[in-house]
Amino acid sequence: MTWLTNLLNRLTMYRLILYVLIGYLTLAVVEGFLGVLPLPPVQIALQAVYLFLVANIANRIFSKIFGAVTNSESATITALILSLIVGPVDFPGQLVFLTLVAIAAMVSKYVLAIRKRHIFNPAALAVTAMAVFGGIGASWWVGSPPLTAFTAIGGFLILTKIKRFTLAAVFLATYLLGSGFLGVSPIIFFVSVMLIEPLTSPVETKKQIIYAGFVAVVLILTQQFVKVGYTLEASLLAGNILFYLLSLPFRTILTLKTKEKLANNTYAFHFAKTASFDYRPGQFLHWTLPHVGPDARGVRRYFTIASSPTQKDIMIAVRVPDEASSFKKTLSNLKGGDQIVAMDAAGEFVLPKDKTIPLAFIAGGIGITPFASMARWLIDKKQERDIVLLYSNSTLQDIAFRKLFDEAQKVGIKTHYVVTEKDGYIDEALIKTKVPDWKKRIYYVSGPQPMVDIFAKMLSKMKVAGIKTDFFPGYTDRHQK
Repeated sequence: MTWLTNLLNRLTMYRLILYVLIGYLTLAVVEGFLGVLPLPPVQIALQAVYLFLVANIANRIFSKIFGAVTNSESATITALILSLIVGPVDFPGQLVFLTLVAIAAMVSKYVLAIRKRHIFNPAALAVTAMAVFGGIGASWWVGSPPLTAFTAIGGFLILTKIKRFTLAAVFLATYLLGSGFLGVSPIIFFVSVMLIEPLTSPVETKKQIIYAGFVAVVLILTQQFVKVGYTLEASLLAGNILFYLLSLPFRTILTLKTKEKLANNTYAFHFAKTASFDYRPGQFLHWTLPHVGPDARGVRRYFTIASSPTQKDIMIAVRVPDEASSFKKTLSNLKGGDQIVAMDAAGEFVLPKDKTIPLAFIAGGIGITPFASMARWLIDKKQERDIVLLYSNSTLQDIAFRKLFDEAQKVGIKTHYVVTEKDGYIDEALIKTKVPDWKKRIYYVSGPQPMVDIFAKMLSKMKVAGIKTDFFPGYTDRHQK
């Protein structure tokens, strides 16, 4: 499946979801004209276009009112979701309903928000509100049998991209056990598009299990005892509340202070925090940088925090190749005082609480950033650990944070720099040579996904004590064979 991973890495998660939703609507229109889908294709198309226009206009208006950064990609995705779960209505006879549902979705992002971070899935909240107060809710026509195979394929692509198979599996298993039936329904779309929405669902595996199981149980109970027409939406909104209580997500504005070159094509960006938030060394933030003419990779990224919680500022390190994405070009052109949006420090790629566990770090290229955060934290805390780091780069000029890791020797981090142009690749033999007690250690592997996948297989065959991985989508460097 490497070819699929490489293909998906060319798109951001949001851009993939956008394309998948457009694909569903296009297919529905075609099937409608062919008579395969018993729904009016013209109404489907007109409804989608109208919801897109209203949602984006409303989003711009509310963003100016509330002084928030606009994200047209997010508004478009919400409009497409609404297009697939309401109606198809009589157009233009139901313009009022379509207008209100689009506006309700957009306003929920700004009004029902804490620290400028919306709590509820906008589409789910909008259709629930319309069902309760307007008497017209979601039809979930996307669950029609002629579309099932395609929503399954699209859902698989989305889950593959965002690595949420555990969340989906827990929900489906719980719901199947509780209800005894899945059948042909909008469940596939609900799980793969709405339940996993990144801003209203958890990242950590344990929280995903709790969240997915909770939503499934609420759905089962409401379907059996409440008997309303919006059980899917209500269960998701209940899950959104649970997620907020579990994770306390946030949204903040960071201001660029300085930037510096760390290595060949690798730069550090130092940001001042406008609000305090906690994070653990090795975790990442969700970054949004709206800009003119975004390419297929969109305006959002996940970047690991390369600084330590012991430091006042937030620092990220980014590799900016000659043919960089529009996001990275915009980031590179930021000047002191420019701002960027950051959300939700999260991730499980963190140091174990037990300080006595021996560790081995394997990093390729830009994958060094979580280890830089951990090293700085251990130095500042004067906490010693038994850690061996194997840091692979193509050339000497590609090595970043060398001074930091040389300093980290005093807290027990022993670093071996592997330059592939002269040393070759990190392999099983090198690991056994450079890593004492190699079989007893927990291995942390960070870098481009092709590299991480290869090391995960290699280390599994070596039967080491444990493996934790953190991959950087969009990079194709292998750093080993």
